[in-house]
Amino acid sequence: MNHTVLGKGAWGVAMGQALQHRGHTVTWLDKGDHKIPEKTDLLWIALPTQAVRECFEQVHGLKTEMPVVSLSKGIEILTGKRVSEIVAAFCPKSPLAAVSGPSLAQEIMQQVPTALVAASNDENFSRTVQKALHGAALRVYRSPDLIGVEWGGALKNVYALAAGMCAGLGLGENSLAGLTTRSLREMARVAVHFGAQEETVQGLSGVGDLILTSYSRASRNRRVGERIGVGDSVAQALASVDGVCEGIPTTHALHKILLSQKIDAPIAVELFQVLQGKKTPREGLSALLDRGSKSEAE
Repeated sequence: MNHTVLGKGAWGVAMGQALQHRGHTVTWLDKGDHKIPEKTDLLWIALPTQAVRECFEQVHGLKTEMPVVSLSKGIEILTGKRVSEIVAAFCPKSPLAAVSGPSLAQEIMQQVPTALVAASNDENFSRTVQKALHGAALRVYRSPDLIGVEWGGALKNVYALAAGMCAGLGLGENSLAGLTTRSLREMARVAVHFGAQEETVQGLSGVGDLILTSYSRASRNRRVGERIGVGDSVAQALASVDGVCEGIPTTHALHKILLSQKIDAPIAVELFQVLQGKKTPREGLSALLDRGSKSEAE
């Protein structure tokens, strides 16, 4: 098959190379490249979420029925939409999928054994995506829950920022484990509100990616959060890492959604206050600890 990857960052390159290892032909389009090759069988999106709409407005050769797979993990600030929802406006007849899960680009390039999930509302298309990627070092599962997989991939970046701040404050393993566990509860609450299956959030794209992104210092979101925790400004923290930190814009998008939908997500709310400079990381933590006691199931 002929694959075109929009985006030539580490994640796009890693997944493109994985396709090449499976014997596929891959073309990458970088910034400024606006022509999709005529023979493209499958289009992959590996762009910062906030850049997806602009890219699709400018790109040429986009067919209304071209199959599209999102590798991007975020929510659009302007609309609160998932990436597949953005794409659907440009490709209303296209089968759409998302691939997500606990995966560092560098380790995929090194062919370290990795597990991912390919989700689509179209069972045949999810099988096509699975078959394209599945190999000796890359185990790919299927899911019909596109909503859940996309929300899991987006939300884990938000809560990884909070995990990084916890580490930057010098708190212990108990604190980080407790924060991560309650973050998962919030992730499920938000995702299920929008139609996700809770079991999806408990899988690779949810808890799996949350664990990796929250605990690995190779994670940009974790590192940015850690820098904020030790006292850096958001701008300083972002400047300390290469590439895009999806958690920052997704936190802003999520905050708008929480207000409009009246969803209870105290960790995300306090994180937003910190990112806005209205609270220090320690003040945000204190606000969480000062909340009234409740059932664990809440």
